Amino acid sequence: MSLFRLLNFGITRGASMSKTHQSNCECSPNLIKIRPFSSHDTIRVPIEVVFSDKCNKALAFTLEERQRLCIHGLMPACVRTYDEQMLAIESNFHSFESNVSRYRYLRALRQGYERLYFQFVSKNVNAVLPIIYTPTVGLACTVYGMLYRGMTGIHITKHDRGHMQQILSNWPMRKSVKAICVTDGQRILGLGDLGANGMGIAVGKMELYTALAGIPPSMLLPICLDVGTNNKALHEDPLYIGLRDERLKGDEYVCFVDEFMEAVVSTFGDQTLIHFEDFATPNAFMFLNRYQNCYCHFNDDIQGTAAVGLGGLLGIQRITKKPLEEHVILFAGAGSAAMGIAYLLKMELMSRGLSEADAAKNIYFYDQDGVLTTTRKSIPDILCVFAKNMKETKSLETLVEQVKPSIIMGATSAPGLFSEKIIRTMAASHERPGIFAFSNPTIKSECTAEQAYKFSDGKAIFSAGSPFPPVEFNGKRLTPGQANNCFAFPALVLATMTVLATRMPDEIFLLAAHELAEFPTNEEIQSGRIYPLVKQANEVAYKIGVKVAKFLIENGYAKRTLEPEDVEEYIEKNSYKLTYGSSLAETWAYPKMKPHPSTAGHENKDQKKK
Repeated sequence: MSLFRLLNFGITRGASMSKTHQSNCECSPNLIKIRPFSSHDTIRVPIEVVFSDKCNKALAFTLEERQRLCIHGLMPACVRTYDEQMLAIESNFHSFESNVSRYRYLRALRQGYERLYFQFVSKNVNAVLPIIYTPTVGLACTVYGMLYRGMTGIHITKHDRGHMQQILSNWPMRKSVKAICVTDGQRILGLGDLGANGMGIAVGKMELYTALAGIPPSMLLPICLDVGTNNKALHEDPLYIGLRDERLKGDEYVCFVDEFMEAVVSTFGDQTLIHFEDFATPNAFMFLNRYQNCYCHFNDDIQGTAAVGLGGLLGIQRITKKPLEEHVILFAGAGSAAMGIAYLLKMELMSRGLSEADAAKNIYFYDQDGVLTTTRKSIPDILCVFAKNMKETKSLETLVEQVKPSIIMGATSAPGLFSEKIIRTMAASHERPGIFAFSNPTIKSECTAEQAYKFSDGKAIFSAGSPFPPVEFNGKRLTPGQANNCFAFPALVLATMTVLATRMPDEIFLLAAHELAEFPTNEEIQSGRIYPLVKQANEVAYKIGVKVAKFLIENGYAKRTLEPEDVEEYIEKNSYKLTYGSSLAETWAYPKMKPHPSTAGHENKDQKKK
């Protein structure tokens, strides 16, 4: 035996046996015969590749795959089916008592078994969405340093100026990146400044791109801009993963983000979609306007929330049979969510022929300083049209009594703001008052579903940003709506990436709102449900995505050569495949090849001799 074989295969037990022992084995039918030593010079696929997160099928590897990939014996003999794998994961998932523990389990699953993870999320959207998205992801972000397990995206710090393109080029799958989700962690849900811990939000958002819209994860990159944090508690937290400095601000901060945007398109191409997430409200609007004509970008807190919020308002219009322009709508809170919804609502009303003044006439704003009036100083430009010439009041209850809103939308992160008196006042003035408690997570909600139904005597059309369980009231089972951004942003991203849109115009958010409002059936609308169920999020993403993609093509925003009628086929062909394919290369038969001319004569001579 050659030295090479000895080094690579070792000396087998059979090679060291005595002749007597070997002959005994051959004579006894009850003993296993030793297989002659294999002469194969096996070329092995690196085990790191086979067990990488993208290739690892766990116990779903077939027996042939295990043998041919040289991993046979490295796992138990059991070969699990899809259903058996789902059962194993579900059993583990539900064995944890806390949602943060479930989040930790799912993070480990995602980092080890990519396709298995997305199979589980897609099959169990109802159970998993509240874990990887609101409300649990917010809590997870507060302890993200404890949960951190390894690379999930790119972290760029304020000390990396001048080197951002180099850092982005470090991403292992940089050649396939087509979309990024970026946060600076300054306004994480209703939890405030969480700094670098905000990466958890960017990761969660992009996983919903895949789970709900079928966008391959290799095309997605979460990014955290670590420009410091003003959260003193994080500075003292020994497990905090970011810079323990004050935040960049002013021109220095803007220049930092400008360089980042340029580095993104230089590294990944000018068709890259850029999703802004959880920036502080002034910065969110500033960047949205600053890059309007430069990049393909959107802000989900403003525009995604706006599409979902307007979709809910259009749903109330379906229930009440009363046009939106006749409703009195009160926004509690003047942050990015409320401002975004109000802007898109105004756009909707103006599309119906109303002037800007008439569109804003029945829309009121209330914040920590009270009702928004024309006498207030330093009103944001987008809110000036909504300021009212009326007496100032700092009491929300007094304001509700005065203007008698038929719809109230809360985005304040002030739990309990919608008091019993407010809800009863609305119910006394309107047959079906609309109550939206948008604040996330659940503990920040302006009121609970039970309070909304109880204080309105079951009249309320209630929706919240986070999930609330059904409520039994007077013998009826009332199911709260969930005004979840997952009904909008995955579809909008899917459409934009499908056609390689140059921009994301305001009209597509309006279109998404209308499609969302039409999704519930007439029967569901009559029962008071204005949003789809979370388990329908995949269907919603596909339906809205197709509509928006066709709009972008028909209105000249698409760079990809694609006809509107071909959109559905293209999406289905290029979506992420959740099912396993074979891990082995396909083989096929060839006919007998003609011999080389230089050897043909020798073969003929050999045949004659025979």
